[in-house]
Amino acid sequence: MTILRYSVLLALSASACVVSTESFAARSDVGTGNGVAILFFLAFVAGTLAITYWAAKRTKSTDDFYAAGGEITAFQNGLAIAGDFMSAGAFLGLTALVFSSGFDGLVYAVGYSTGMPIVVFLLATRLRKLGK
Repeated sequence: MTILRYSVLLALSASACVVSTESFAARSDVGTGNGVAILFFLAFVAGTLAITYWAAKRTKSTDDFYAAGGEITAFQNGLAIAGDFMSAGAFLGLTALVFSSGFDGLVYAVGYSTGMPIVVFLLATRLRKLGK
Protein backbone atom coordinates (compact mmCIF):
# COMPACT_ATOMS: atom_id res chain seq x y z
CA MET A 1 0.00 0.00 0.00
CA THR A 2 2.82 2.37 0.81
CA ILE A 3 4.48 1.93 -2.59
CA LEU A 4 1.17 2.68 -4.30
CA ARG A 5 0.84 5.86 -2.28
CA TYR A 6 4.38 6.96 -3.26
CA SER A 7 3.72 6.13 -6.92
CA VAL A 8 0.59 8.29 -6.95
CA LEU A 9 2.48 11.11 -5.27
CA LEU A 10 5.28 10.81 -7.82
CA ALA A 11 2.82 10.83 -10.73
CA LEU A 12 1.10 13.94 -9.38
CA SER A 13 4.40 15.74 -8.94
CA ALA A 14 5.44 14.71 -12.46
CA SER A 15 2.27 16.15 -13.94
CA ALA A 16 2.81 19.34 -11.95
CA CYS A 17 6.36 19.57 -13.33
CA VAL A 18 5.10 19.14 -16.89
CA VAL A 19 2.40 21.80 -16.46
CA SER A 20 4.79 24.26 -14.83
CA THR A 21 7.45 23.64 -17.48
CA GLU A 22 5.01 24.20 -20.33
CA SER A 23 3.56 27.35 -18.75
CA PHE A 24 7.08 28.66 -18.06
CA ALA A 25 8.09 28.01 -21.67
CA ALA A 26 5.04 29.90 -22.95
CA ARG A 27 6.00 32.98 -20.91
CA SER A 28 9.74 32.88 -21.43
CA ASP A 29 12.29 33.19 -24.19
CA VAL A 30 14.60 30.71 -22.46
CA GLY A 31 13.42 27.56 -24.24
CA THR A 32 10.96 24.80 -23.83
CA GLY A 33 11.17 22.01 -21.33
CA ASN A 34 10.65 18.46 -22.48
CA GLY A 35 7.67 17.20 -20.49
CA VAL A 36 7.86 13.69 -21.93
CA ALA A 37 11.49 13.36 -20.84
CA ILE A 38 10.58 14.49 -17.33
CA LEU A 39 7.76 11.95 -17.16
CA PHE A 40 10.00 9.12 -18.33
CA PHE A 41 12.67 10.14 -15.82
CA LEU A 42 10.18 10.16 -12.96
CA ALA A 43 8.73 6.82 -14.13
CA PHE A 44 12.25 5.38 -14.13
CA VAL A 45 12.85 6.67 -10.60
CA ALA A 46 9.50 5.24 -9.45
CA GLY A 47 10.32 1.86 -11.01
CA THR A 48 13.72 1.81 -9.36
CA LEU A 49 12.21 2.64 -5.97
CA ALA A 50 9.58 -0.10 -6.42
CA ILE A 51 12.22 -2.73 -7.25
CA THR A 52 14.33 -1.58 -4.29
CA TYR A 53 11.35 -1.84 -1.95
CA TRP A 54 10.49 -5.33 -3.25
CA ALA A 55 14.10 -6.52 -2.88
CA ALA A 56 14.41 -5.03 0.62
CA LYS A 57 11.37 -7.01 1.80
CA ARG A 58 13.02 -10.27 0.64
CA THR A 59 16.35 -9.60 2.39
CA LYS A 60 16.50 -11.15 5.86
CA SER A 61 20.23 -11.51 6.64
CA THR A 62 23.65 -10.37 5.48
CA ASP A 63 23.99 -13.59 3.46
CA ASP A 64 20.84 -12.65 1.54
CA PHE A 65 22.18 -9.17 0.95
CA TYR A 66 25.75 -9.94 -0.16
CA ALA A 67 25.46 -13.31 -1.88
CA ALA A 68 21.73 -13.54 -2.73
CA GLY A 69 21.32 -16.30 -0.18
CA GLY A 70 23.66 -18.59 -2.12
CA GLU A 71 20.96 -19.13 -4.74
CA ILE A 72 22.75 -17.61 -7.74
CA THR A 73 24.88 -19.68 -10.07
CA ALA A 74 28.45 -18.92 -11.09
CA PHE A 75 27.19 -17.87 -14.54
CA GLN A 76 24.76 -15.36 -13.02
CA ASN A 77 27.52 -14.03 -10.78
CA GLY A 78 29.80 -13.69 -13.81
CA LEU A 79 27.10 -11.76 -15.66
CA ALA A 80 26.72 -9.40 -12.72
CA ILE A 81 30.46 -8.75 -12.55
CA ALA A 82 30.65 -8.28 -16.32
CA GLY A 83 27.74 -5.84 -16.17
CA ASP A 84 29.54 -3.88 -13.49
CA PHE A 85 32.76 -3.91 -15.45
CA MET A 86 31.17 -2.91 -18.77
CA SER A 87 28.81 -0.30 -17.38
CA ALA A 88 28.15 2.94 -19.18
CA GLY A 89 29.78 4.88 -16.36
CA ALA A 90 33.03 2.97 -16.70
CA PHE A 91 32.95 3.22 -20.48
CA LEU A 92 32.23 6.94 -20.53
CA GLY A 93 34.67 7.64 -17.72
CA LEU A 94 37.51 5.81 -19.44
CA THR A 95 36.66 7.49 -22.75
CA ALA A 96 36.74 10.91 -21.09
CA LEU A 97 40.03 10.02 -19.39
CA VAL A 98 41.62 9.11 -22.72
CA PHE A 99 40.21 12.26 -24.30
CA SER A 100 41.47 14.56 -21.57
CA SER A 101 44.84 12.91 -20.86
CA GLY A 102 45.84 11.41 -24.19
CA PHE A 103 48.22 8.48 -23.97
CA ASP A 104 48.37 8.64 -20.17
CA GLY A 105 44.61 8.13 -20.07
CA LEU A 106 45.00 5.09 -22.33
CA VAL A 107 47.47 3.60 -19.85
CA TYR A 108 44.90 4.09 -17.05
CA ALA A 109 42.22 2.43 -19.19
CA VAL A 110 44.44 -0.59 -19.86
CA GLY A 111 45.34 -0.77 -16.17
CA TYR A 112 41.66 -0.77 -15.23
CA SER A 113 40.86 -3.48 -17.76
CA THR A 114 43.76 -5.62 -16.55
CA GLY A 115 43.28 -5.02 -12.85
CA MET A 116 39.56 -5.73 -12.60
CA PRO A 117 39.77 -9.52 -13.24
CA ILE A 118 42.74 -9.80 -10.88
CA VAL A 119 40.82 -8.07 -8.09
CA VAL A 120 37.78 -10.28 -8.75
CA PHE A 121 39.87 -13.46 -8.59
CA LEU A 122 41.54 -12.41 -5.36
CA LEU A 123 38.38 -11.27 -3.56
CA ALA A 124 35.65 -13.60 -4.87
CA THR A 125 36.23 -16.39 -2.34
CA ARG A 126 36.54 -14.02 0.59
CA LEU A 127 33.32 -12.22 -0.34
CA ARG A 128 31.46 -15.53 -0.70
CA LYS A 129 32.55 -16.60 2.80
CA LEU A 130 31.84 -13.19 4.32
CA GLY A 131 28.35 -14.03 5.58
CA LYS A 132 29.33 -17.32 7.24
